[in-house]
Amino acid sequence: MERGKGTSHSKRLQVSDRWRELAQTKTWVQIFEGTAARYSDREALVSWETQQRFIYSEYQENVTAMAKALYGLGVRKGTHVGIWMTNRPEWCFARLAIYKLGAVMVPLHTRYRLEEMRYVLNQSDTEILLMEEKFLGKIEALTMLLELVPEIKDATVDREIRSEDFPALKKVILVDGEKCSGTYSLDEIIETGEKVDDAQLRLESSPQDTIHIIYTSGTTGFPKGVVTPNSCNVAYSTISSELYNLTPDSRVLNLMPLFGNIGLWNHTLPLLVGGALVIGPSRFDPEETMKIAQQERVTHCIFVPTMLLDVLNHPNADKYDLSSFRRITAAGAVVPQTLIQSAKEKLGIYLMNIYGLAEASGLSTWVPYGDTPEHIEKSVGLPMPHCELAILDPKTGDTVAPGVEGEICTKEVFSGSQHMKGYYRKPDLTAETIKDGWLHSGDLGRMDEDGYVYITGRVKEMFTVGGFNVSPPEIEDYILKHPKVASVAVAGVPDERLGEVGAAFVKLKEGEETTPEGIITFCKGKIADIKVPRYVFFMDQFPLNPQGKVQKFKLREKAVKELGLKEMK
Repeated sequence: MERGKGTSHSKRLQVSDRWRELAQTKTWVQIFEGTAARYSDREALVSWETQQRFIYSEYQENVTAMAKALYGLGVRKGTHVGIWMTNRPEWCFARLAIYKLGAVMVPLHTRYRLEEMRYVLNQSDTEILLMEEKFLGKIEALTMLLELVPEIKDATVDREIRSEDFPALKKVILVDGEKCSGTYSLDEIIETGEKVDDAQLRLESSPQDTIHIIYTSGTTGFPKGVVTPNSCNVAYSTISSELYNLTPDSRVLNLMPLFGNIGLWNHTLPLLVGGALVIGPSRFDPEETMKIAQQERVTHCIFVPTMLLDVLNHPNADKYDLSSFRRITAAGAVVPQTLIQSAKEKLGIYLMNIYGLAEASGLSTWVPYGDTPEHIEKSVGLPMPHCELAILDPKTGDTVAPGVEGEICTKEVFSGSQHMKGYYRKPDLTAETIKDGWLHSGDLGRMDEDGYVYITGRVKEMFTVGGFNVSPPEIEDYILKHPKVASVAVAGVPDERLGEVGAAFVKLKEGEETTPEGIITFCKGKIADIKVPRYVFFMDQFPLNPQGKVQKFKLREKAVKELGLKEMK
């Protein structure tokens, strides 16, 4: 077939052209303010943990107050503002306030530990950091930040941070009313922001503006910053709101961290139709999820497969009324066919399977609701209208024939419809990922003659733990700091609950000894818990290909065989 040419599909997803109009003409702030004007008295936001409720007019008032507070602190168009906190109403207010000022949001992972935070805080050029002092009441975020940036405590006069290691970082805001030397409290800047005139917030904005840089794990080391334009974020959210059949009566439950792509998606979906967002607890609990769904009459929810499995298999599942659910979706990891069948049996609705990645807006394919059992259980659906999708030969770049495996790649239907602008400050990596207009996903798949896409594996070695992408080089780089380790390779291995977990294959320096527990303990508390290897194998030598590269598939096979693991179906 012709090089880099998309396949003609006999079936297409049925949606209106609203997504195209909004993506090309509106910003998220304009969409939000329009919805708030139309549905001012309707419930817009519910926080389960804090039991706070906001109607749309109150929601807008809080966003405006936050925007004025940040403006008063010096935030302007293009300023990089980091958000480092768990799910709470202030997260939602801050996101839209940052967009309102034309600034760039940098959502930071609350699972980051010292080395990861050091890298992302620096690489992202974060200038203003809005954060909690503690996560989940126990993770000392502020203590970690002060270890990284001790100069914060020295900023006692003007509270302007001057750090050689983090030259961009200027101000830190604590959201819980507390403040330490050199920082601001949120209450303080909200009060100061009251002096800002509404006219000062009427800033020029464009659908093509960058709205956030989301950091995602990859195969080349530390997380990469995906520079996202407003247009592609609006496009896929609008398409999915129609496929999801959202209405003003919809109540969307968010169980995912708001800093991730799925959480960001959940946040904006109700804003398109005047529905309500219910922010679930920061820690997932299956029975609490069922309680929330029953009490709040939740209509829509996007689960990671492991979460939905825990809900459906919970011994008290029959005690809760979950009949309010209209649509549920699984995302973030491979969806077992048994889960799709179980959802239909226990909830009476079809699970909607989807596929995407942050670099390509967040979504590329969707299984239409009520499609055939074959498509629901085995495919990830049809290409969404904001992109053209093709299966390309990884070596030649040619489009392969229907049914033949290749790399899943997408092309925009207009500039800004689906692709990221690039990886932040990584032009070479951007050029490797987007070639001749095609964004290369690194995932293997095939497409049938009707245009349905099937995932078959990964070109790259990244694996997914409970819905979170994990990059082996990140873990390898840290384990190599162990004084007894000569070399290491990390691969993902199957796990019935989380989908995959990490296995480290370690070669020790000559004459050195340690235990698997010693390696695991070395990692704990220093890298995110999802990256800490579950298993450790000691190796005398690694299986290598003719080019001298480690054959990780052989290491994975070794772990599966020796541990008696079962491949996920």
